Amino acid sequence: MCGICGTTSAGDGTALRTMNAAMLHRGPDDEGIYVDRGDGVGLGARRLSIIDVEGGHQPLANEDGTVWAVLNGEIYNHPSLQEHLLERGHRLASRTDTEVLVHLYEDHGSELVHALEGMFAFAVWDSRRRLLLLGRDRFGEKPLFYTECGGELTFASELKPLLQGLGYSRELDPAAFDAYFVFGYLPGNGSFVRGVDQLEPGSLLVWDLARRASTTHRYWSPPRMPATQPTPLFELVDETHELLEASVRSRLISDVPLGVFLSGGVDSTLVAALAAANTSGPLQTFTVGYEVGAVDEREAARRSAALIGAEHHELVLGETDVAERVPGFIRALGQPLADEAFVALRALAEFARAQVTVAVGGEGADELFGGYPRYRWMARAEHVPAWLPRASAARAAGLIERMVGGAHTGRVKDVLTPRTPVQRHVHWVAGPRVDVRAELYGPRLRGYLAVEPAPPGFEGLASSNGSVEAAFMHLDQMQWLPGDVLLKADRATMQASLEFRTPFLDRELAEFATSVPASLHVREGGKLLLRRVLQKVLPEASHGRRKVAFRIPSDQWLRGPLRQELLAQLDSGSLYADGWLERRAAAKLVSEHLAGRDRSAILWPLVVLGVWLDGIRELVQA
Repeated sequence: MCGICGTTSAGDGTALRTMNAAMLHRGPDDEGIYVDRGDGVGLGARRLSIIDVEGGHQPLANEDGTVWAVLNGEIYNHPSLQEHLLERGHRLASRTDTEVLVHLYEDHGSELVHALEGMFAFAVWDSRRRLLLLGRDRFGEKPLFYTECGGELTFASELKPLLQGLGYSRELDPAAFDAYFVFGYLPGNGSFVRGVDQLEPGSLLVWDLARRASTTHRYWSPPRMPATQPTPLFELVDETHELLEASVRSRLISDVPLGVFLSGGVDSTLVAALAAANTSGPLQTFTVGYEVGAVDEREAARRSAALIGAEHHELVLGETDVAERVPGFIRALGQPLADEAFVALRALAEFARAQVTVAVGGEGADELFGGYPRYRWMARAEHVPAWLPRASAARAAGLIERMVGGAHTGRVKDVLTPRTPVQRHVHWVAGPRVDVRAELYGPRLRGYLAVEPAPPGFEGLASSNGSVEAAFMHLDQMQWLPGDVLLKADRATMQASLEFRTPFLDRELAEFATSVPASLHVREGGKLLLRRVLQKVLPEASHGRRKVAFRIPSDQWLRGPLRQELLAQLDSGSLYADGWLERRAAAKLVSEHLAGRDRSAILWPLVVLGVWLDGIRELVQA
């Protein structure tokens, strides 16, 4: 696990050293740079030592120094790849997975990526062919930002170090602000800065020195789900179990201490149970709770840990901790992310880092195995026209809201309200934020009010075998998973210099999951296959507990320990001073929240965006 960077105009290496210094948190154990003095191409790396602690210095070259590589992440199948390379006559100087890259490249060129199983962003410089190759893993677990201007390419693992390495300010992109506010994250492969993109998941970029230009292409995308699956359920459950256990075993390989983040839900409990069964000695597990609010998961995690015999550790995040540390967590984000669970995961990572260097978690299970309730509700909504005209549905929606109570009243109303699938998706994901854009947006964002919000890639949703569940599961695998879930996991853990691994994103397991109809995945409350595997592995832990996933009591925090940050942003934050948002409209929302009406779904994204913007202003044009 590392931070990597590079440029095709390296000069004396100053830009590389600047970017490396800004990524200290990603790799505190070692650093290095390489500059090809003849062609001006340079690579840099910060290293968090996991495998071959003593022998894994980066950048790393082949025997004659014609191919150089840097790697961020882990190649989980590197032991078998090393055996294969030795059989072919290659000489290996270390046990590191980075060295596998240079020798695979010698044999296969850019096709090497098809042999890799893992989470990775890498760069390979081939001085003979004068080509620079960048690659990113299939789901985008590891980040890679780049910019190409005037025939030169510069890249880095995070946005802020990239901007620092460029040495000059860039313009902010208003479209990114609008998309972030609507969705809570930035979908697609862009960034908040014009001219800076992210290499898409499952993609390769090749920069050719002769042309001084690059080309990109996807080498892998999540397969579309079928309409039917004739295989008996028990066989699907057995294969899920076999593939997941193999994936967990591969992610336990480490030369440093390892633990599991345990929320007590199906995903993390299943991973922890399989990890415990494949670990000698007690497994280390970690969870987080709070002094206030109703989203504390410690009791559920404690029960799961006891069932598998884990050595369990709990962090209680107090209000003083929140006031003193949360703004700093947000400022260190490479890009704004409104996912509240980032704070919990960030604090938990720092807590766990005192005892382990690697953590394993359950990210990816919901998107691949149908865990989000909205998949089921989306399908129900599309069946309404078959038996109720839309006009009658709208009237029924209002009647139900007035007459019926209960937790699902709002969802039933949404189902009966006339909307297209994409409109319904945006409404459910964005909540009240879409409704306040007109009042809240300042002059720099008002031009986006005329465009109806829609996630990138929504155009092909109708082609998923007629299955609404499959369409939106695929959309989440392509957008939400890399743009929110995996960004959150990478930044939260790497800020604490902790490596985070995700067994559910194993390629073979993912391709198996997408060979099963979505309609089967979402049965019995969702994640049918995983629930059945858990019944086999740890029947005492099987339950129907509602998903929480390290959420935080944001509504209470914004009235309590983060109240001063909220008011300070409103008073003097760049978000309002620079014309992005209207201070008066935001003040009204803040007043309502402090008076007891929960407006955290709107205010939390604004606090995150404001704190981030204040922290990056010196690198961008206001």
